[in-house]
Amino acid sequence: MTLELLINLLTSIGVIISVIFLAIEIKKNTQAVRSNFYDSFANSNREFLNQLIMDRDLGKLFEKGTKSWSKLNEEDKRTSNFLYIQMFRIWENLYYQNKMKVLEPWLWVSNKNTIISYFYLEGIQEWWQIRRQSFSKEFVQFLETSIKPENGIKVIEDLLKSNLMVEKPTKKV
Repeated sequence: MTLELLINLLTSIGVIISVIFLAIEIKKNTQAVRSNFYDSFANSNREFLNQLIMDRDLGKLFEKGTKSWSKLNEEDKRTSNFLYIQMFRIWENLYYQNKMKVLEPWLWVSNKNTIISYFYLEGIQEWWQIRRQSFSKEFVQFLETSIKPENGIKVIEDLLKSNLMVEKPTKKV
């Protein structure tokens, strides 16, 4: 009986050690998955922004379309449509990663603010009406039920206008 009790005790200890080891491995794996996603997300953002930086006209078109989609010509609508689809696909992926608890809350909050700010730009709203069906119902609902920020994102043209209106200090002689 003592030998049997000792075997059961050792077996129980072995199971407990295995569960602890498994928990540690799961935690490490979760951290690796998060790290891989963060890296992938950063690369997607970098690639998206890099194309706007490398091609100044594309960057200008991107911003022009966010101000007014309806005023773009056919070619510009085509190009900016692809840009906006790309951008919103990146954000849709981020939305689902957040739902699956892959993201740290602070990362989601900061990106959510950017997403919603861009979503409410006039040109994006015009574009959205013809493209909303291209995205998942859940993502569409998230965007369309979000609250428009009071201090929305500004494109460079708007920032330049506001800077021009600020008086520069004069030198006293």
